[in-house]
Amino acid sequence: MAGRRTLLKGALVVAGTTVSGLGLTGAVPSTRREEAYSTPVRLRWLGVSGWEIVIGEHRSLLFDPYLSRMPYTDADGALDPGLPLRPDPRAVDRIVSRHLSGTPELVMVSHGHFDHLADVPHLLGHRAWQDARVRTMCDETSGHLLAAMGTPRARLDDVIRIKGGEYLQFDGYTVEVLRSLHSMGDDYGYFAPGRRTTPPKPPATLGDLVEGETFAYQVSVAGGPRILLMGATNFIEREMAGIRPDVATIPMTSHSALHRYPARLLETLGHPPLVLPCHHDDMITSLLEDPAVLASSVSEEAVDALASAASSASRVLGPRHLEAVDVTAALP
Repeated sequence: MAGRRTLLKGALVVAGTTVSGLGLTGAVPSTRREEAYSTPVRLRWLGVSGWEIVIGEHRSLLFDPYLSRMPYTDADGALDPGLPLRPDPRAVDRIVSRHLSGTPELVMVSHGHFDHLADVPHLLGHRAWQDARVRTMCDETSGHLLAAMGTPRARLDDVIRIKGGEYLQFDGYTVEVLRSLHSMGDDYGYFAPGRRTTPPKPPATLGDLVEGETFAYQVSVAGGPRILLMGATNFIEREMAGIRPDVATIPMTSHSALHRYPARLLETLGHPPLVLPCHHDDMITSLLEDPAVLASSVSEEAVDALASAASSASRVLGPRHLEAVDVTAALP
């Protein structure tokens, strides 16, 4: 089994040497790649299940970029779909200008829930990005929700509507779309299920942003790693069978209703060399907070559970909010 997580401040100790600026912690497996990657790739955790993939110096792809961190629970701590939808565009703009690498060329959306989709309309209308083309990959439901939330017409025209099973070629990378499932509650229920076949009235509550379909994506960079991006704590085993990501981002919300998650997932993926937990923070602590405060919002138990499920072939690393992980350096 992989070793338990050890907190290292500002650096990663790898085989007796210190590698600075990786923004991660974790144990190192014994195997090494025979050939180095020719294309550097970094991953930046945006909180929840959101990521920025940075290819080379400045090419940016976004996955489930949720930055507003709005209240989402009732007085008892349960998800409350009736709470008002309250995006925070000022916080989003500050995070974009301070931390992201530039205009993204692609935004991938796993499903329509607020903590995955709510900030996408504002991001697509971001003033600094208006002269660049930004494509968005999402299902029909999310496309209609984007329209209902006022996404600029030009961005809607550039949406790539997906159904699952697509294998798309872009400049320097490919994207495979994998059909997936949303996480389930302890009593086997789903939060805010539903589909939209036309644009609804403007969403006003968290529950108005319904799931639609749920997808995972595998991004394969030419000369770089294959990266699996998942937005929810569930998966379709037969859909994932045969893919072999170098890096797997694994959501770690509650999964007591699921059989052998995450061990079954890691086995299905062939024990990826690098495993990064996500969707294991409190979803509400502001990303503008001090890093120490943000670190306290992360579930150490979720990281430990993932490490316990992993084999010695995998390195399980706990990312830090908004810090770039040089995955080409971190991979064995």
